[in-house]
Amino acid sequence: MKSALAQRIHPVQVRAEIEFLAPEVEHPFCYANEKMARTEEETVRFVAHTVRIEDIRDGEPLRLDAHGATLGYWPTRVRRFYDESHVRQRYYPESAEIIRGALGADRVIVFDHNVRRGMQLRANPDSVGRPVHHAHTDYTPRSALTRLRRELGPRAEEGLRRYLQVNLWRPIRGPVRDAPLALCDGASVGSRALRTSELRYTDRTGEIYYLVHESGQRWYFASDMSVDEAWLFKNFDSAPPGAGRVAPHSAFTDPRHQDVSPRESIEVRALALFE
Repeated sequence: MKSALAQRIHPVQVRAEIEFLAPEVEHPFCYANEKMARTEEETVRFVAHTVRIEDIRDGEPLRLDAHGATLGYWPTRVRRFYDESHVRQRYYPESAEIIRGALGADRVIVFDHNVRRGMQLRANPDSVGRPVHHAHTDYTPRSALTRLRRELGPRAEEGLRRYLQVNLWRPIRGPVRDAPLALCDGASVGSRALRTSELRYTDRTGEIYYLVHESGQRWYFASDMSVDEAWLFKNFDSAPPGAGRVAPHSAFTDPRHQDVSPRESIEVRALALFE
């Protein structure tokens, strides 16, 4: 079987725009849904920077412990990704096993998912989102702890040696050339580049990190991803701070490809528990 991380002879680096949080924004907040009633204007504002994004197939693979992300060849038996009930019944357990095996965790709880489709597709139900073109992580330490307690009860962290919030991201159809996913090497992310932003829902307020651009940040992607490949990456790790503690991510437009099939992808969010 051919490895999903097979190297090519000629290295590929793409220069493309990614949106970053404007550094002068002091108290960023945004709404979780465009259709929500708004009592005040969002303060989040993004600025585009052209960055170099290296094709991971041309070099050493990223590792979760060192970089916060890894690309794996993890075939799936699921094909009905637009059937939410089917995804929860079949894909959640499959994803939990993939994550548990990759991390060596004692337990994995998959708690939600997003299906995304590119702009070219006309029919887009409310349950299907668009690719996100700004650099972010899905959780902060505070919101990850809130999610842990929401799933397992108050003080759930007291019975754990370690817990992580991770995403498993895979194409629904391949090869992906429209809005591929870019990952920022966690070892290149300075602590001041991660800015906490409120994410306001109708019934609660969450938190995410937006990323401020710094010149030393290193970005990677995997060209022409197939359905049987997936990115596994961290949004939070309760272990002591280290190089691979988190991997900000964003979709981007690959300038080499025009008139390509719209991206279709699924990401599950999970908690990996070490007892």
